[in-house]
Amino acid sequence: MKSPIKRILTLALVSFLTACSTQITLDDVLPQQKLDRTVYLRGDFTLWDAEPQYQFTQVARSLYQAEVKFSTPGKVYEFKIADADFSEGYNCGYSDTQPAGQKLTLGQPAVADCNTIYNYFSYTPAIKGTYIVSIDYSNYDKPQVTITKK
Repeated sequence: MKSPIKRILTLALVSFLTACSTQITLDDVLPQQKLDRTVYLRGDFTLWDAEPQYQFTQVARSLYQAEVKFSTPGKVYEFKIADADFSEGYNCGYSDTQPAGQKLTLGQPAVADCNTIYNYFSYTPAIKGTYIVSIDYSNYDKPQVTITKK
């Protein structure tokens, strides 16, 4: 398969050479990173079960989000992003390459490993409230997880 850059250049060259007035968009040349199954935010707050209220939804190209309420400031919450069966390729925890390890920092993306068994993320909220956990599959081999305050 051609890389996205090669596809962009090829389409641009063909368009130029044929004097075609068709507008080329990124949707035409970049592969869609749409998951082929449902994934959930699974953690100590769900007893690690796949619960419908923690299902991720696609909010943009390659970007999925789920909301969670953290009610105890200072408590360490542990979680993963996984399908209903913790399947290989859909069992996302922290990557061993992360310098900070499993701890997420508000607003800072962390690389996930979606073939991990034991590596879970952890987050310690400073204040109680609703948080958004996002996973960005723009680079499918190294998806990025971010937590933000709603």
